[in-house]
Amino acid sequence: MIPLRDIRRRIRSVEKISQITKAMKTVAAIRLMKLQNQVLKQKPYATKIREIVSDLVARTPQNIHPMLLSGHHSQTEINEGDLPKTRNKRIIVAIVLGSDRGLCGSFNHNLVIEVQKFLQVNKDSEVKLVVIGKRVRDLIRMKKQPIFQEKINFYHDMTFDKVVKLAQHFLREYMQGGIDEMVAIYTEFRTTAKQKVTTQQLLPIGLKQVSTEPLFPAYIYEPDAFTILDSILPMYYNREVWRIFLESTASEHIARMIAMDMATINAEEMIDELTLSYNKARQESITRELSEISTAAETFRAG
Repeated sequence: MIPLRDIRRRIRSVEKISQITKAMKTVAAIRLMKLQNQVLKQKPYATKIREIVSDLVARTPQNIHPMLLSGHHSQTEINEGDLPKTRNKRIIVAIVLGSDRGLCGSFNHNLVIEVQKFLQVNKDSEVKLVVIGKRVRDLIRMKKQPIFQEKINFYHDMTFDKVVKLAQHFLREYMQGGIDEMVAIYTEFRTTAKQKVTTQQLLPIGLKQVSTEPLFPAYIYEPDAFTILDSILPMYYNREVWRIFLESTASEHIARMIAMDMATINAEEMIDELTLSYNKARQESITRELSEISTAAETFRAG
């Protein structure tokens, strides 16, 4: 039989863990509320710029922009002072958005599964993994997958300017012919009850992402629709990258909320079981002591 003192110690330990998991769930919920406000604030801008891009794309059939064309540089690598040199493989940059901290359930594990699927599908291409988050980085290393770049603590004080600076680096690489494609592997935030790990193509911007039918009246553009498109598309691209970072971070907070809630429930169930065991053990101890006293009393009388 387990000593009563050990059971009491275990109950106190589980109670302390339960208090910590409750606090972590509350912190994750507060952070999620702040992110939801950011997502809601940027939605009107996101909707309007998507409409403008769609309208401009529909009005420039003869002058498709490089950011809308797949293989715009015909798989060539341009060196200064040299003629373009043909590459044998397509170069794809895959940004993997994980987490720096743990205790968020299968959030990072699901991302690694998606990464492995993407690598298998694109095994004939050169995939450069840009991993954001310490935990997902460690998991990818365990799978022996090469990492091109890693960014730890990137989410600390994450701002629009910080994310856009990263996005613009890869946009320059794409426009100069250094890469052929850019995708983001992240957890899409749909509702607080539904998230999905997905792979979204960022460069080139797929025409499926925008409508090819004019949405507005026939405006007069100055200087012309293509020049305006040249200014608008980078703005659209920046907004998409920012949205993905927001959704990934929100999904992480939800995953941590769920994990901490389940941990709290399990802790409470464990406390109930330990309390029942403690009461049983205490009752057995009292019964045994009464039996010993009764036996001693009978022996004393007989003597």
